[in-house]
Amino acid sequence: MRQRLWRRSAAFTGVAALALVACGDGGDAAQTTTTVAPATSGPGARADLVNAQGQPAGQVTFTEGDAKVVVEGTLRGLPPGFHGFHVHAVGKCEPPFTSAGGHLAVGDQAHAAHAGDQPVVLALADGTAETRFSTDRYKLSELLTPEGRAIIVHANADNYGNVPTRYAPGIDQMTKDTGDAGARLGCGVIKRS
Repeated sequence: MRQRLWRRSAAFTGVAALALVACGDGGDAAQTTTTVAPATSGPGARADLVNAQGQPAGQVTFTEGDAKVVVEGTLRGLPPGFHGFHVHAVGKCEPPFTSAGGHLAVGDQAHAAHAGDQPVVLALADGTAETRFSTDRYKLSELLTPEGRAIIVHANADNYGNVPTRYAPGIDQMTKDTGDAGARLGCGVIKRS
């Protein structure tokens, strides 16, 4: 009995498959193609980073869409560990990169609420780092201004101004302004891509 039911089921499946092929346009199934719409991306910008010796140190891209900017970076030549990673207010990268000014800020924003404050990056033992995140702290138009903007990778991790009072009687101005991220190891001017 089971064998008979299996044969009937297999026969029905075969007939159904033939019927579906017959309903087609007569073309060979092997010639059927599926068209997939290409992925669309919004407007973008990029920064090619250099170190203080002028050697390439990575690339960061900025793509706008859905009310946020997606930031993607591939960095190299960094000491292993965490590094501050910020958008700075001026699009100049003259070593030691203080020409890039302070963090991009809107109004009287304090660190870690600066528009240019971003997550730290982690460099691996080989000195490379990758990052990808979304932000709504700035728009692409705020990066592509006449004075320009720069992306900076710092020597130290950014503490985001979070220093418990048990470690210090008060937070000094350097921590308030920069999160003690330290020297500027890499810099790239942000340009339309």
